[in-house]
Amino acid sequence: MSIATIGPFITNESTAESSSQKLNNQIANPEPRNSTSLSLRGELLAQNYPLLRTAEDESSKKTIKVLITAYSSSPEETDETPLITASGSYVRPGILAANFLPFGTKVRLPEIFGNQIFIVEDRLHEKNNDRVDVWFPSKEEALKFGFKISEMEIL
Repeated sequence: MSIATIGPFITNESTAESSSQKLNNQIANPEPRNSTSLSLRGELLAQNYPLLRTAEDESSKKTIKVLITAYSSSPEETDETPLITASGSYVRPGILAANFLPFGTKVRLPEIFGNQIFIVEDRLHEKNNDRVDVWFPSKEEALKFGFKISEMEIL
């Protein structure tokens, strides 16, 4: 297994605000897309579409660091068909939304969910190309999950 490095990682060492505080503020108060300042969101990770690199060892498993958020089938988070994914299947535990992976891709988030396998069957709004979204049965559960930065294994 290998770890992909996605860059550039932009940091501002002169501020006392932690990365998680910056991320929390960025999610709560997103900057306009034409802003000239570099945001933590741009720092994070995939920058539209992550580049996946693997060593020629082990299996074909790839690992990247990614921002993980959560969603539910509440009407304000979805389109007019809240129980149907972008791939046409019904929502259920184990569904993952990602714009940079093809439908049917299997992934694991071992630091958070252990060996549970998720399948990419949904998409996010195009402004969220830098993250994956895990489906939860209720809005309360999704809000409780919040966001996390973790490694994702692409199987």
